[in-house]
Formats: sequence, C-alpha cells, structure tokens
Amino acid sequence: MFKAFLLTFFPLFLFAHQSGLSYIKIDEKSPQEIYITYKKPLQDLYATPIVINYPTHCSRMEEEIEEISNGFIIQRSKLECWEKGLQNSRIWIDGLLRKDKGLIIEYSKNGFSKKSLLRSENPFIYINKKESIFSLFYAYMKLGFSHILSGYDHLLFVFALLLLASNTKALLLAITAFTLSHSITLAFAILGFLTLPVTFVEAMIALSIVFLARELALPKDKTITKKHLSVIAFIFGLLHGFGFSNVLNEIGLPHTDIPLALFSFNIGIEIGQIFFILLILSVLFLLKKLFTISQERIEHFFAYFIGIVAAFWFIQRVFLF
Repeated sequence: MFKAFLLTFFPLFLFAHQSGLSYIKIDEKSPQEIYITYKKPLQDLYATPIVINYPTHCSRMEEEIEEISNGFIIQRSKLECWEKGLQNSRIWIDGLLRKDKGLIIEYSKNGFSKKSLLRSENPFIYINKKESIFSLFYAYMKLGFSHILSGYDHLLFVFALLLLASNTKALLLAITAFTLSHSITLAFAILGFLTLPVTFVEAMIALSIVFLARELALPKDKTITKKHLSVIAFIFGLLHGFGFSNVLNEIGLPHTDIPLALFSFNIGIEIGQIFFILLILSVLFLLKKLFTISQERIEHFFAYFIGIVAAFWFIQRVFLF
C-alpha cells in the first residue's frame, strides 16, 4: 500500500521540474522536410512540460508520433519552413526552471551541425552560429557544478567525510581518494564498460551515508573509518561515480561528445565539491567561535542528523525497486 502511494503521488510534487536532461535532434533534409525527434526521460512524465518555439515561418506538417522506448518518451514530428528553412533562425524554449538540468539541442543539415545545452538562463539557440568547443565545455562544466550542489546525498557524504577527518591532511587525502574513485566509475559507466541499475545505485549511496553517520557516532577508539578514512572514501566513491554518470547516461549522448562531456562535467563536479567544503569549513569555524561548541558535540549532533536523513532516503529508494 505504501509503495503504491509513493509511486502514484510522490512524483506529482517531487518532479514538478525537469529532473533529467531532455534531447532534441533536428535533421533538415530540405526547407520542406525538417524532422524533429524529442526525447524526454520517462521520470519526467509528471514534470511541468516545456514548450519548444520554432520561427514563425515554420509550421508542423504532421501530427506528433509518441512512443516509449528505453526509459524515454519519444516524440517525432515534421516541420516545413518554406524556402528559408531554419538557417539564420532562432529556436527558444519556454518553461525551463533554474533547477532544471536543461535540454540538449542538436541541428544538422548537409554536413553542418550545431549543438548546445539550453538552460533557464540561456534558453535559445541561433542556428547560424556554430558552437565553439569552449562554449560546450563551459555548458557541461556548469551542468556538473549545478548537479553536485543539487545532489544532497553526495553533499551529505562529503560533509560526513569532513567531520570524520582528524586533521587537514586526512581530509585532503580522503577528498582526493573520493575524487579519484568516482572519476573512474564515472568514466567506466559513460563509456559503457560497467553499469549498474539506477535504483540500486541510489539506494546504496544512501546506505553509504548511513554507514558514515554510524562511524561518526562511535567513540574514536571503536571506529575503523577515522583510521582509514581515505580507503573508505575511495571504496564508496566508486559507488558515487555511478550516481554521477546517471545524469549524462540518461540522455544517451552521441559518442563524439563523450570525452568532452565526461571531462568538463567532472571538472564542474570538483569545483562544486571544493566550494561546498570551503563553505562548510567556514560555517563550522564561525559556530565554534560564536558558541564555544566542542568538536565532539558537533560530531555527535550531526551524526544523528545525517543518519536520520540518509536512513529515510534509503527506505524511500528501496520502495522504488
């Protein structure tokens, strides 16, 4: 009964925004034959729909054909743009929110191709201007940065690592190990060498946070994590890498974009991770100065806070198996 409730009502308020990346492919054979393929992740079935606006000289010649395949809602349609076609035109999107991951749009015509990642702050593409490598790098980097800062489970894991670190050296080693390991599995998953079911990965990520919370609550002489923090961070980082890969894998990026997407997305993740760590260290420093709180009391409080939140996530995600 509870599982049915979650599956029926939970998506209605959880996914009001676009939780996944959408993809539009525009293939212009001629001004009278422009084929549109729109792929939207099935998880966004209940999300507020976005509106794709084409130039006013274009009109739809066929009704949209909709199907569901490999976890996507796929819509196919045909445009006619008279003699002008789509060259030197603008396509824009209405309905993208700041928290949305965005929409990748790809245009091709007679060997010319253009691709761009549209977000709420730049929801349009000019067909007459070729996208530079730098602009694509910047777009994917921003996607990685926004993903890590909106990925509360990953941030909670990093927060737990920070609290478990006995000194600055231990923290640096743990973060380095975590970065190295999740980069490995992120690359493996994107390149298709090794994949795991999304629901399983998400549940295990929550369970890894529960484990760190338990270690944080234990006395220092009874925890193995504080003694071998970098090893634990590396092991669990392998799991978190699969979680990061879901953002890029869910859209099925063309093979030619994989190296660029992988590198720049990972750079964005690391920048966001460093930003979060510096922010938390600043907050903890101010708390100790203003309220004279001991490190032991801080760890004890957050151990229970992190554990309760992560346990809730784990139970919630298991019910979605």
